[in-house]
Amino acid sequence: MTELKDLSQTQLERFQRHFSLTGFGPDAQLRLLDARVLVIGAGGLGAPILTYLAAAGVGTIDVVDHDVVDRSNLHRQVLHSEAGIGRPKTESAAAVMRGLHPEITVHEHREPITGENALALVEPVDIVVDGSDNFATRYVVSDACEIAGKPLVYGSILRFAGQVSLFWSRLPSGERGPTYRDLYPEAPDAGEVPTCAEAGVLGVLPGVIGTLMATETIKFLAGVGDTLLGRVMTYDALTASFREVRLLPDPDREPVTSIGADVAGLGGGPSAGGDACAVEEDPALHPVMGETDPYTGHPYGPEDIGIRELQAAVESGRIAGVVDVREPWEYAAGHVEGAVNVPLGELWHGSPVPGIDEASEQRPVVLYCKIGVRSRQALAVLRHRNPEAGLRNLVGGYEQVKAAGR
Repeated sequence: MTELKDLSQTQLERFQRHFSLTGFGPDAQLRLLDARVLVIGAGGLGAPILTYLAAAGVGTIDVVDHDVVDRSNLHRQVLHSEAGIGRPKTESAAAVMRGLHPEITVHEHREPITGENALALVEPVDIVVDGSDNFATRYVVSDACEIAGKPLVYGSILRFAGQVSLFWSRLPSGERGPTYRDLYPEAPDAGEVPTCAEAGVLGVLPGVIGTLMATETIKFLAGVGDTLLGRVMTYDALTASFREVRLLPDPDREPVTSIGADVAGLGGGPSAGGDACAVEEDPALHPVMGETDPYTGHPYGPEDIGIRELQAAVESGRIAGVVDVREPWEYAAGHVEGAVNVPLGELWHGSPVPGIDEASEQRPVVLYCKIGVRSRQALAVLRHRNPEAGLRNLVGGYEQVKAAGR
């Protein structure tokens, strides 16, 4: 147990505002210094979470993220900068945290959190903070925390709104507390709810929600105030309004005994993680009928095409056209050579698609978006209007094109 006399001179200077804060003081600060926190994600939510936890004096932080810094991250992931593009996010985050609190201990886990490793990551810590961006990971993290009896600070964002809560399956009283599965008993179907990559997010929103998550974590560890346990707070940036709903554990829900078993097929989850440079191993290069697309959760079908097949078809002239159904600004930032931009919204309203009149099964029109969700929708729209046309969906979308260096 850390005592005040154990602190360095720089720590005494750094935390003096906490020491003098009525209702906080040295005892609460020492509890932070003795605490160990697991943070899932070093992205939009992770940026304020990690920054403020480190600056507040949390002694040990484990950070889990298998991604690297990309320029498209920087409008909201303010922990990173242009200088860090291409670096592992955990490395970039650790450097910032050590700059704020040199005495901090940071454990980097450059891997996705999965049903196989979640319990090992969760068990050594005092509290878990989930800053992930997809349903599959949230269920995995929640399940591991429920089995281990660890408290979990939850937050999510989409477009202009977000929500925050504190879950804890095993309360100190011995009673059962609420978990993520009490808030969302069933996972949505793959592709039913868009990710931030698909729907967008206001850049400042993760700062608001992530800071609230950091606040709940600090309050819990320091033992001050009333936490959001049993309450879900929502924030609407467009109306500048907060509201709150009660959340109680479902007495009829069976306790979790396995981790994420029912969400393995959800898009964007842990199965989609890994080294983005490992292109040769990516199933999107050669989709196999019946296997599952890790990006959308949909099984590969006869209308799916991989990057290798697209390249071969283009080189042999067996393509009637390539159509980018993303928004114009996405197309302007980068696109497949020769692709025509017809956004999904315009397709819904009947915009013509170049090459579709000549498209056949032997010489199809290929549709693509960012990861394959919008292009599947576009294919369904066009199939309804042109039942005889040859159409293909590029699995993995432009993200796979970039990863493959094409």
